[in-house]
Amino acid sequence: MILLDASEDGLVASLTLNRPEARNALSAEMCESILSGLEQVDKTDARVLIIKGAGKVFCSGADLAAVSTPGGAVGFLPVFERMLEAIARYRLPTIAVIQGAALGGGFQLASVCDFRLAASDAKIGIPSSKIGILVNFENIERLVLLAGPATAKEMLMTGRTYSGKEAETVGLVNNRIPPEHLGSAALRLGAELAQRAPLSVQGTKVAIQAVVDHLGNTRAAHRGVVEELDHLVAAVYASEDLQEGVRALAEKRPPRFQGH
Repeated sequence: MILLDASEDGLVASLTLNRPEARNALSAEMCESILSGLEQVDKTDARVLIIKGAGKVFCSGADLAAVSTPGGAVGFLPVFERMLEAIARYRLPTIAVIQGAALGGGFQLASVCDFRLAASDAKIGIPSSKIGILVNFENIERLVLLAGPATAKEMLMTGRTYSGKEAETVGLVNNRIPPEHLGSAALRLGAELAQRAPLSVQGTKVAIQAVVDHLGNTRAAHRGVVEELDHLVAAVYASEDLQEGVRALAEKRPPRFQGH
């Protein structure tokens, strides 16, 4: 489900999500494959990791056909969160290359990378409210720290999709690039990072992550809120509205949510 490659000098590794027939949708198996890929890169001389998608799309999000089934979320969410945390704390600098679309869990994956380069015509968003999904505490916290509460509210409550240009303006991505130059721009950034002192780069990443942890006050500091939200997330995944949202998406019609 993933492909691994490296630059000619071996210093820039590439991990490619390889489910183009499913728009690189994330399943539990895909998340496990990504975790395995990180371990494989650790065995190489790579100093930088690029994460991208096969085909025309970076990642369309969670595999809703699997996640929305009874018990599906129970099997998916823990490994999904473990994968995100592993990338966020990965020792090497990471670059997400967003072509086509990064939606839902796909953008959450991109958001934990250190750098996000997006094609100017990319579609970026977390349309959870359009489907009937509730994003968990950790990912809401990451989004607020990345782009601020106003953008987080707009993104999650309206389900709005941003172009690469708009995403750069509100701080969701570092740079928007013409689509035809996206791959080469990522390689240039990767090569630039690979030329810097590895201990300095990796130490900086650890330090900044510690600052992010402090600003977010961590899960333990908000235990009561987190537990309440976890219960709400579980209820949402078991709701009739989610089933209706998935059906409406498949049938290309507006959903008829009832609030239960």
